[in-house]
Amino acid sequence: MQRRNGVQNSYFFSLLLLGVVLSAVSRRLEPLYVVLPLVIALLYSRLTRVEPRVTVQCRVTPLRVFEGDPISVQLTVRAETALPPTELWHLLPPEATCLAGHHRTIFTLQPGEERTFRHAVVFPHRGKYRLGRLYSRVHPGTDLQPLLGAYRYDQECHVYPHVTLLPRHLSPMHTHASFGNYVSGAAGEGLEFAGIRPYNSGDRVRRVHWRTSLVRQQLYVADYYSERNADVVILLDTLVSLGSPQLNTLDVGVRAAASLAAHYLYHKDRVGLIHYAGVCTWLSPAAGQLQLSRILDALLGVHTLFSYLTGDIARIPPRVLPPGALIFVITTMLDPRIDVALRDLLARGFQFVLLIISPAQVMPASRQPTHVEAAARLWRLEMDLRLHELRRMGVPVVIQDSEDPLAGLYPIMSGGRLWPRAR
Repeated sequence: MQRRNGVQNSYFFSLLLLGVVLSAVSRRLEPLYVVLPLVIALLYSRLTRVEPRVTVQCRVTPLRVFEGDPISVQLTVRAETALPPTELWHLLPPEATCLAGHHRTIFTLQPGEERTFRHAVVFPHRGKYRLGRLYSRVHPGTDLQPLLGAYRYDQECHVYPHVTLLPRHLSPMHTHASFGNYVSGAAGEGLEFAGIRPYNSGDRVRRVHWRTSLVRQQLYVADYYSERNADVVILLDTLVSLGSPQLNTLDVGVRAAASLAAHYLYHKDRVGLIHYAGVCTWLSPAAGQLQLSRILDALLGVHTLFSYLTGDIARIPPRVLPPGALIFVITTMLDPRIDVALRDLLARGFQFVLLIISPAQVMPASRQPTHVEAAARLWRLEMDLRLHELRRMGVPVVIQDSEDPLAGLYPIMSGGRLWPRAR
């Protein structure tokens, strides 16, 4: 701990100097008698060198949460000597909000006493934040020279984008033989029971149905329906972002991408991610909980970076865009470079769903709502004109009309969808 002069020191020295000057001018001792307690307080604060010994620990759990989930912070203070009134302050990032408890407290401790303070912190936006920076201020005696201490227990918290649970599953059109939740009509490797048939040469012994074989006095084997899964690729347009730091089109698109990835990975599909910007980056399709962690970590640092370059879909390797994959294109359609990517996908015969994030949903409230409504209607008319060709070719197009950009997926993908054919 370091000793610092309090604010009262300057006031005390000013009053002491004033008393000496008045005593010298008036040639009387009464002004000195008035400021004598100040002299005693200043001398006492400098002659007493009591430094309490204290141990501070900070524990933050959990370190990986989603937007809006609370983070518990536990501060443990143990005093080896008597601790005078002490102020303990946990410095929070500007984006954080203290949901429960207090991150700044004042207390006293007896020798050997230990106290624990808890508070909950919430981050409304995705990102990486550091917690665990503590500052203390001990007020001994006259409090003219408080003791300041700093403790660094830096712990990085990852706040992932909010995941919205989809009420119904949106089944892809093409699947391939692998473990998954889609059941094929053909017999093969799987868990769904298909029937019992006589044993043929080459059948596995572990598939022998012994109960039926004992009854019929010949070998019978059990057949199962083969399992299949699909390849899903999420293409996130990060060329343009509109709105405020608290609410913008990029954050809405990131939350939609995280929700789609979590949904299809839950159904054992292989999911990949492509950041479409001046320079494209990607994650190859894979299945499992580890792939969800990779996608969420990749979405954690997504931001808009200005560039004159145009990402070329043709340079993305086939292992990232496998044939027959279902592609979700999440974009604002505000940059004409995304049109090039859509034409490339159509030329290569991919099936994709176009999710358009509406800027009208993220614009701040205006004093003249009619102007905002007129701007939203003009933007919608322009989108209808630009998307006419895609709709004519059978591409499912979803334009955000509410806070949930995925709300329009169900009526479009479930009711007689048409897909563009390869040319």
